Amino acid sequence: MARYSVYNYTRRVFDYYEAPGPGGTHAGSPPAPRSQGDLGAAPERATWKLPAGATKVGEGELPQGRIASLDGADVFSSPVNALALAAIALVAWRLLR
Repeated sequence: MARYSVYNYTRRVFDYYEAPGPGGTHAGSPPAPRSQGDLGAAPERATWKLPAGATKVGEGELPQGRIASLDGADVFSSPVNALALAAIALVAWRLLR
């Protein structure tokens, strides 16, 4: 099992996840950022992407394993995203009924 750490800006801690994959002490480097500006890439673009199906196993102040970002891995991870999707679904339902 591979361990991933995703920084939670709201609570200021790392959320730990586990997913099938290579473990070990050396994770190598993440894939090159897809895009970057004049000053480099945003932190979320220069990290591993959390695999779909990863399971949250804890949290802590320091990262463990690969530092990752959600980057769309779970669209419902943010309450704002979930609320926006619910609003879109409601509008679509009202227009199409």
